[in-house]
Amino acid sequence: MTDGTERRRAPRVDLVGQLQGELVSVDLPIRVREISLGGMSIETTEAFAVDTRHSFVLTLGDGAGVFVLGRVAYSRKLDQDGGAIFVTGIQFLDEDAGDAGGDVEDIVRKVH
Repeated sequence: MTDGTERRRAPRVDLVGQLQGELVSVDLPIRVREISLGGMSIETTEAFAVDTRHSFVLTLGDGAGVFVLGRVAYSRKLDQDGGAIFVTGIQFLDEDAGDAGGDVEDIVRKVH
């Protein structure tokens, strides 16, 4: 990969079960695959429409949590044994999120 091909503004942190999540509007659990200051990659059993906005609650194993608002950048189906899962890229949004930027930074630092 060349220097010009990386589109992310912030490096992502790979997670191995360190961060739990939930899509607030429908009480849907999510698995956070990666997180950065700008967004996250999640796995769910449901697809998301691109450009839709959703509220998420992210919780660390120690109980520390944060409420974030995000926009769906992409959603892709992965076929696996026993069914399909969807990998979705979420871009964090600042509006209506209070000081969630600082909270996300705290979580990224804790899992790094």
